[in-house]
Amino acid sequence: MTIPQDPIQFLTLAEAHAIDGAMLSTMEKFMTRITISSMRIITKIAQELNIHAEEIGTSQIVQWIEHDSQMRKEQGEDAAFLKWTSPHPDLDFEDTRQDEVTPANLSSHEKFLTRMVISAMSALVAIAKDYSAHIEDLTVAQIISWVERDAKVKRKQGEEAAFLSW
Repeated sequence: MTIPQDPIQFLTLAEAHAIDGAMLSTMEKFMTRITISSMRIITKIAQELNIHAEEIGTSQIVQWIEHDSQMRKEQGEDAAFLKWTSPHPDLDFEDTRQDEVTPANLSSHEKFLTRMVISAMSALVAIAKDYSAHIEDLTVAQIISWVERDAKVKRKQGEEAAFLSW
């Protein structure tokens, strides 16, 4: 039995406009979008595991996305949290990396998403720590503000002084 769920937007139009208006480079804006979208996935994983998002490990992210993918394959897209399908499902790229994602039963598109979510964790943990909050309690405005501050440090003091190296 599939429990209907509310569709989630990983980035609203208003949030995209807020990012576009931020004092960030094009790459920093792109990575901020990924960070916010990843936060939504990480928050969902944390809710299902009944833990705070910053406690999630890499293997838990991989396993959760793998499980979500399996649900989509077996029960249809409505059963999965991640509502997406590849426009070219038979197109898969060889994965030669050696990490926890490589052996997962995921398409190359899903592996790419998984790696993006994993990579966003370090930034989200740092942002949450700076705000003395849990990742799941962060706001989009806080994330944008934090990335702007970090970008300002990078421009004034060099990349080594900043947290992010985008």
